[in-house]
Amino acid sequence: MKKLLLVLLVLLVGCVTTHDGGPYQSSDYKFAVEIPDGWRRLDTDKYLMITRDGPFLQYALIQQRPADRPFRYTQKSLNNRMLPQEAAGLIIDELSSDRNLQNFRLIENVPARIDGHEGFRILFSYNDKKGSTFKTLYYGFVSGNSFYNIRYSAAIRHYFDKDLATFEQLLDTFKVI
Repeated sequence: MKKLLLVLLVLLVGCVTTHDGGPYQSSDYKFAVEIPDGWRRLDTDKYLMITRDGPFLQYALIQQRPADRPFRYTQKSLNNRMLPQEAAGLIIDELSSDRNLQNFRLIENVPARIDGHEGFRILFSYNDKKGSTFKTLYYGFVSGNSFYNIRYSAAIRHYFDKDLATFEQLLDTFKVI
């Protein structure tokens, strides 16, 4: 997770452009969402990331990836025959194997419905290498040959609770296209 944020910072300084809130439709990744006012979209070629106060304080990330592509730390992959809780278990294994997520603590793992798709909701906390504590709300589901994940991560002290309602509004606008 920390490496992802470091890469993002380099991209922010370099070639990534930012855009203000409003409707967003990705033709490459087959989803649409309404970006909240006051939040900025950071253009990348692998996922949609938005933030209000900067990605080291809080961000929402939406990603579509091939379900059968192995994950980085466990080398496990998803498939469209998996039940949502099986997929959640695989994602939890992947997250808990990530050494950048120190003191990984699963808080909640429950079924969820995202844009009419049966999926899961995982809530967890972790520390980065500097000792700061973050909380992440992670939604995921498999549709066809794709795995979609929508997550919100923020520093636990001030930002997580402050922007949680905004993230939930964003999640309500998410549509597979």
